[in-house]
Amino acid sequence: MMSPAEPSALSVWYDGDCPVCRQEVALYNRIDRNKLISWIDIVALADNELPAGKTREDLLGKFHARATGGRWQIGVDAFAAIWQRLPVLKWFAFVFRLPVIRQVAQIAYLGFLKWQRHHRARRTGATAAVETPELRT
Repeated sequence: MMSPAEPSALSVWYDGDCPVCRQEVALYNRIDRNKLISWIDIVALADNELPAGKTREDLLGKFHARATGGRWQIGVDAFAAIWQRLPVLKWFAFVFRLPVIRQVAQIAYLGFLKWQRHHRARRTGATAAVETPELRT
């Protein structure tokens, strides 16, 4: 049985078509010795397998994580939730939750999303402009 100080299991939805995302998930999988993180490839899900209240576009728009029975953690907060569960990266979670660092990390993450969407459009041949999510604290 898990003590209150131990983090609960976490489900993380990721873009399986994103090479950077796949590499990062593979790294986290290797260091997740307690197997507290379940990785869910959004691209591989059928519409009826999407979590209640979330669309595929929501999930592909930003990184999403949720502890069992918990609230959604999105973007930088999702990364912090992952790192909290990986002893070797736990200190990253603490640092990224500091207000100034969190704000800078969110700006950097939005830049990555813009880059990733551009490259996704090139890989898939999409020509439509892709919106960059706004910064929310």
